Amino acid sequence: MVNPFVALSFRLSCMLDNKRDKKFCGNELGVFVPSPFTGSHGATGSQSAPYQGLDIVLKDLDLTPDDSFIDIGCGKGRVLAYLLGKGYSCRLTGVEINPRVAEVARSWSSGYGNVEIVEGDAFGLDFNDYTVLFMYRPMDRDAFILFVNLLEMTLTHEIRLYYYADGESGFYLNERPGWNLKIREDIYRVRGRYIHTVPQRYSVWTYTPAG
Repeated sequence: MVNPFVALSFRLSCMLDNKRDKKFCGNELGVFVPSPFTGSHGATGSQSAPYQGLDIVLKDLDLTPDDSFIDIGCGKGRVLAYLLGKGYSCRLTGVEINPRVAEVARSWSSGYGNVEIVEGDAFGLDFNDYTVLFMYRPMDRDAFILFVNLLEMTLTHEIRLYYYADGESGFYLNERPGWNLKIREDIYRVRGRYIHTVPQRYSVWTYTPAG
């Protein structure tokens, strides 16, 4: 059972995130939407990462105009909104399997020339088109393992992966050839407010293909 103080603080954090959404995107992006693709694809529901969590997870992110960033399972697009708010002008892509949710992201981001929303299965993309990958636990453990194997079979250049809420499946990258852990920390309380109801872990990796 969640501590009542934690629950109240978490609700306040969500309200502030939604206010920030509306100011930048015109819509609240934080409402959870269950995925109709859980059984068939191992997809989790659409849940937006908190802005203050992104401040921590992406604190070392420095995208150049030559970079290409993709949010795998982008939901309604809060991570893309966060990056646009930071002034990044490089190519920003979100891929979302749920058409209902992808349409929300496409609607508010359509005025930005450097943003693309891809509606469909991330397993169908060529990740050689990207230099930085982000995930906010868009898939279950078994699907994540398959996804990592796909990356290892297809990537021809180094990528950086930011994996937020990696507690269920991030272990799979431990000591795998080519994967280098940069940081792994827990996120729970930020600036006096609880941004999650239970601690969440994130990790940052680089992957360098063999040869």
